[in-house]
Parts: sequence; structure tokens; C-alpha cells
Amino acid sequence: MKRNPPSAIQSQPQFYRIFAMAVTTLFLSLMSTVVAQTDSMDAIDGFIAPYRSIELSSDEAGAIAELIVEEGDVIKAGGTVARLDDRVQELQVEIAEELAQTTSQLIAANQLLEKRKEISRRLDDLKKRGHASQSEIIRAEMELSIAQAKVLAAKEEKAVREIELRRAEVQLDRRTISSPFDGIVAKIHRREGEFLSPLHPEVATIIQVNKLLASFAIMSDQLSEFEIDKEYTIRLENGSLVKGTVYRIGVETDSQSGTVDIKLLIQNPTLKLRSGESCSLSF
Repeated sequence: MKRNPPSAIQSQPQFYRIFAMAVTTLFLSLMSTVVAQTDSMDAIDGFIAPYRSIELSSDEAGAIAELIVEEGDVIKAGGTVARLDDRVQELQVEIAEELAQTTSQLIAANQLLEKRKEISRRLDDLKKRGHASQSEIIRAEMELSIAQAKVLAAKEEKAVREIELRRAEVQLDRRTISSPFDGIVAKIHRREGEFLSPLHPEVATIIQVNKLLASFAIMSDQLSEFEIDKEYTIRLENGSLVKGTVYRIGVETDSQSGTVDIKLLIQNPTLKLRSGESCSLSF
């Protein structure tokens, strides 16, 4: 039996349903795009840097005798990074110690002073009995003054030698290169046997990462959103979220981009977060 084709009137409801579904899908897609664009406008890209980074150098020239650390090592403030050849400085300290401990000049000056005092006392007794001339008295007083001056000179000489000892000890200490803060050795620039010169004094790069700084460039008209110590959520490169507080707000606006640099402080006591990675800030 032959079937008649459906009429145009019967197929209209199906056509409207398909058309309505297409319009709805397009509308939802447009809305999600607008929302995504709005969110991306509020998200600012930035990067994470160490709280502090230095090229650890020495103001002393010389060959590196011993390198204590390697790249990646954790080092405490005051911890030794390297030692320069210090054999000459050690000898200078020994010489200075011997000179500082020498008391022969002071002892001799004190003994001479006591003798001159005794002579002066005897002359005073003779003068009272009329057995000492005035010239002898004057000469004795002059010799007593000279003896007192020699004692004073010996004390001054001893003080200078003690200062020389302290200077020699400082010069010896400067042959040891130490970290000024708790950090990690990021890079080694010189190794044992290499010479440190005034032109190339770098030994190692030390970074402090128990705290990190997230840097962002903010439009100047958005600065009202930020204030020192205010807390924000920062999204890291791996998608995880951390808290950061406003640590520093730039005082100048870049004339080309119209942005101001701000830095957020991130606490990193476990050292799990890494510097150098990108991040984003939403507000």
C-alpha cells in the first residue's frame, strides 16, 4: 500500500524545535564567551620572584682554596660558602699576637720610673737637710718626667699593637665568604683554584625563597583596589591557589603602558613554591 508523504503542516513543529535548540545553544555560547572575557579582564598575569637575590662576592682578591656548597644547597645566615687562600693572613695574625703580648718595653719603662721616683724622694730628703743642690733637684725632676713619658709611650705602643692584632684578625675573617641571610645556592660562579679579582668577584648566587614576591603590572586607574597588607588570592601556574598580601606599590607610572608595578608577598616556609613561574591575580 503506498504511503502519502507528510504534509508541510505536519513537519513545522519539528522544524521549530530544531531552530529553537540552535538559537539557545548559540545564546549560551555567546554568554559563556562574554563571561570568560569579563573574567579575563579582571585577571592580571604576573610572575614570581625570590624575596631576595644577590651575587655573593668578595672584596678580597685571591684564589678559592675551598668551596663549601653546591647548587641547590640550603644555607643559613652566616654559613660559609667558600674560603680564599689565607696562609699569609694567618701568619700576619700570629705575628700580631706575639707583638700584642710583648710587655718588655712597658716593664722596663715602669722599672725606670720607679727608680726615678726613688731618686727624687732621696733628693727631697737631702734638700731638706741642705745636702742637695738646686741643679740636682731640677735634673732629677726632668729625668722623672722622661721616665713617666716612656711609660706612657710604652702603653700607647701596646694599645696600637692590640689594634693591629684586631685588624689582622679582620683581614683573616674576610678570606671567608659567608651568606648574609637564609637562602638557597642558585648558581656557582667560581670553583676551587679559580681566582677572584676586582673585575670578577662573584662566587655564587644566593636566593631567599622562604618568602616570595609576586609581581604584577596594574593599570593606574585600578590602584584604588590595592593597599598595603591587603590580602588577595593568587593563582599559580599549576592551577593551585595561594594567599598574598600587598608588599609594595610602585611610586611611578610607566609612561608607555600606563601601568604601575605592585608586589605581593607570599609566605613559603616549606620551600614548595618555586620562583620564576607565572601566576595571575584576580580582584
